[in-house]
Amino acid sequence: MPMLLILVPYVAGVLLAESYDLHVVWAIALCVVALVFAVVAMPRRVAWAYVAVALLLLGNIYATLREPIAPMPYNKDVEMVVSIEGVPSLRDGYSVADGRIERWRSGEGWCDADSRVVVWLRSDSITHGDRVTMIGRVGERISRHEDYDCLMHHRGFIGGVGVNDYNIIGVTHYEPTDLQSRAVARLDGCGSDDASHATVVAMVAGLRHDMPAELRSAYSTTGLAHLLAVSGLHLGIVMMVVGTLLLPLRLLHRGHRIAALMTIVAIWLYAIMSGASPSVVRAAIMLSVLQIAHASSSVYNSVNALSVTVFAMLLYRPDYIYDISFELSVAAVFGIVAWGAPLMRVARLWRRPVAGVFGLFVVGVVATLWTMPIVSHTFGNMPIIGVVITPCVLIFSYIVVVCGLFVVVLPAAVAMPFGVVAEWAAGVQNSVVMWAAELPFAAVEYTMTAWGVVLCYLVYAAITLILWSKNQKKVVTLPRYDFV
Repeated sequence: MPMLLILVPYVAGVLLAESYDLHVVWAIALCVVALVFAVVAMPRRVAWAYVAVALLLLGNIYATLREPIAPMPYNKDVEMVVSIEGVPSLRDGYSVADGRIERWRSGEGWCDADSRVVVWLRSDSITHGDRVTMIGRVGERISRHEDYDCLMHHRGFIGGVGVNDYNIIGVTHYEPTDLQSRAVARLDGCGSDDASHATVVAMVAGLRHDMPAELRSAYSTTGLAHLLAVSGLHLGIVMMVVGTLLLPLRLLHRGHRIAALMTIVAIWLYAIMSGASPSVVRAAIMLSVLQIAHASSSVYNSVNALSVTVFAMLLYRPDYIYDISFELSVAAVFGIVAWGAPLMRVARLWRRPVAGVFGLFVVGVVATLWTMPIVSHTFGNMPIIGVVITPCVLIFSYIVVVCGLFVVVLPAAVAMPFGVVAEWAAGVQNSVVMWAAELPFAAVEYTMTAWGVVLCYLVYAAITLILWSKNQKKVVTLPRYDFV
């Protein structure tokens, strides 16, 4: 697993940039020197040590250079053009959406910009896809909570902008034509406006703007919030459905390659349709690698493939490492690969129903354990009940996603029954989650420190290394011949 050895020091360098910004010129010079020493070093371990130093410096340099810099002044009234890129989510008396400042001016000519901002909307006429010309100011603080404010800046947001009916000069309305908006429109045509329909939209199209606050809190308390965010689980269901529909192609000569190519296209179409969040992109890349390996009859290592995916994404955008959905997705998948897969191999000789239930239980337990430190550090609670109810909830999640996909791709007249089934399954899932969240032992309120998270994952890594080092010895029994 060479990519795992490459990924660890690079991630350490990215995290180091938050506290220590090395001078870029000196860091580049040290990185080059470390690479030269790695080439000329004779012992292999010494060479790997120099490579690790070079990768650490590379991560620090890249994260420093990619930090968002505001091309416009803070806390100064300027004229600007802001595009609304996300669906507004309701808050207490206002709405919040992701936006981007395209141009701005302050008494002079227009200046081009490409700055992500959080938009606080106090106008009901503004919606997703609109372009607003306004007079306002950019505030550097996004939230009164320092941790969340720092997190949003790491994600590339330079600040926040308030929009109301008094500072708007003009609005250009655009009808959204992206795949996500079309998918939401198809789902809205086969459902109602209750919590069940909002759950279907969240799990299929990746939009949680209509989810009631109480229901969101229940999913967070039980540790099942990842079901509402499209991730590897949802893309895995897409791959399973498409693979089942394309089974006849595998009977043709080289049909498995055509099926793999069509599956990859379907995976990426769904990733784009659901908003292409970091967790979705990570899952799409890894599943594409899996399909390529199957098409070429190659053998691949799951941990190595995951490391390649994470490394490529962090090369593209180092601030992905501060995205909570990306962190939870990577932790859950690594835990399933490292602990879940070996445990599920034990159930291969069991009967299929028993093995299936055991597999769901293992996936739930392992994913909960590996994401619990991050959840505790971010949200201040450690979900316990999620370990127990995950197998039951996952069954209804499969029904919601599969039927929701049929609603999106099939004609409206044919899709109606699938919409009814999807909302029924979502209603049952919501009821189970709400019931579990009210139990006194559903979660333990505890906020783990950053060093506690690091220590916890170091313990997980040590356990993984111990388990992987326990290779079973192959015993070959030769027949016994008695010679007289």
